Amino acid sequence: MTRDKRFEGRTILITGAARGQGAAEAVQIASEGGRVVIGDILDEQGKQLAATIGEKASYMHLDVTSEQDWRSVIRCLE
Repeated sequence: MTRDKRFEGRTILITGAARGQGAAEAVQIASEGGRVVIGDILDEQGKQLAATIGEKASYMHLDVTSEQDWRSVIRCLE
C-alpha cells in the first residue's frame, strides 16, 4: 500500500479537529484517501474546515464531555 492512499476506504473521527493539530491531521488524512469526520465544539470553524477539505470531510458538533453528543456521533457513523 502506498502512503498516499493508506487511509483509502476508512472513516476517521478526529476530536478537537476544528483548528490546530486536529485540523492538520484532518487535512493529511483526507489527502491520503480517508474520509474525515471533524468533531469539535467550534461549529463555525469546524464547518469551514470541512468545506475547505471538500467531499472527504464532514463536521459534527461534539463536546467530548457530553454523553449525548457521543451517542449522536456514533449513531451517524454506524
